[in-house]
Amino acid sequence: MASSILADTTTLLNDLLADILPDAFNPRAVTLSVDLEGVNLCRYGKISILQIMSSVSEVVWLVDVTKLESQAFDSLSPFISTLRMILEDTGINKVFYDVRNDADALYNLYGVNLMNVYDVQLLELAVRHSLRRPTKLLNGLSKSITNYLTPPMEWEPVKQAGLRLFQPEFGGSYSVFEERPLDPRIIAYCAQDVTLLFELEETLKRSFGRFGSNWENRIVVGSARRVSLAEGAYEGNGRHRALAPAL
Repeated sequence: MASSILADTTTLLNDLLADILPDAFNPRAVTLSVDLEGVNLCRYGKISILQIMSSVSEVVWLVDVTKLESQAFDSLSPFISTLRMILEDTGINKVFYDVRNDADALYNLYGVNLMNVYDVQLLELAVRHSLRRPTKLLNGLSKSITNYLTPPMEWEPVKQAGLRLFQPEFGGSYSVFEERPLDPRIIAYCAQDVTLLFELEETLKRSFGRFGSNWENRIVVGSARRVSLAEGAYEGNGRHRALAPAL
């Protein structure tokens, strides 16, 4: 089971960069699983935490953007790399689940232009298309995890504990992501989903039906299109976000 480390100093950021990309001369051998949490997570809000895990590591890193601010992305490690360089590197694969608000916040708040993104939400949509299942609406990450995986027993209790802290309908507030020290339940909530993204991607790629073609390229193009939304007018909240795009 993966462990988690809160990177809230530049020294720990150096450790993170060494861990997620151990062979800087062969970045294509690595895929990164990435997620973000924050308050009104888009250009009008705040990034509080960036979660990142490498396919060659057993550690989930939680980057404390609230504390480090721009240093989170621009602090230069002894390996002459920054988190910004990695996120913008066209040779390093990054998997997200619904990259839209994450990309919008990164680009407009910190000038980070994500590259080589693979959006697993679009992969899940493509699988449903290929099986001739309903595709009017997008599925959220939790639904996809429960539909396609058998998550560990602690996954649901950890998720519910986190939701109660930040979801207003449960009496919580998104400001909990800005509180320091971070509540251990929030740390656990933030860490667990990125550990499952790799497995979810692999499972979905084995689930394609016989209808349609060229799905992989359509997902890649659709993912890049989602990232590019950050450069124009964009509304990060609303029911329109649940509608599935054309692939």
